[in-house]
Amino acid sequence: MSLQKLYSPLGLATKNYPVTRFDVKIALLSACSATIVKPVTITWDPLKTSVTSAQLVMKAHSNADPTDVYIKFNGVEIKIFQWGEGTRCTEQSDIIEVPIINGANKIEVRTCKRYPWIGVVSVYVDAVVTVNFEGETPTQPWWELIQEWIEANWQWIAVGTGLIIIGGVSYMYIARPRGK
Repeated sequence: MSLQKLYSPLGLATKNYPVTRFDVKIALLSACSATIVKPVTITWDPLKTSVTSAQLVMKAHSNADPTDVYIKFNGVEIKIFQWGEGTRCTEQSDIIEVPIINGANKIEVRTCKRYPWIGVVSVYVDAVVTVNFEGETPTQPWWELIQEWIEANWQWIAVGTGLIIIGGVSYMYIARPRGK
């Protein structure tokens, strides 16, 4: 028996929709990063499902300070994480109530230095959208799940593809008939 069933009111359920960890970088000699947009498509049938609430669970880690991270959900600024002087390499997190829509939702993240300096800043962001609902489970499209899997594993895909190509070329070289 799950803890969710033990502590949730009758008929109420929760489902998490994770977003693959991503990196927001401020380039050398820049003051702010580009805005990184991550889609989270969650759909449900309003006749069979009633969504009661949604939360965005965010964790961010900056390798430099002083830095600010601006987070928007569906175009509305919902949180600013701030690293003051001497606080780099500390993780910040928050759980924020968000208004979720039936369909495409967007998480937007942008990072800025508080004052210009020479250097590259990386902020790593983890996000999960938690949906509380009654009825049938809201779904996420299969292509978005595959896209997130590829984003998380692209290094291994590249290495595996390279090894397959090298193996194929080696086999063709070794297996070709030799003339006398």
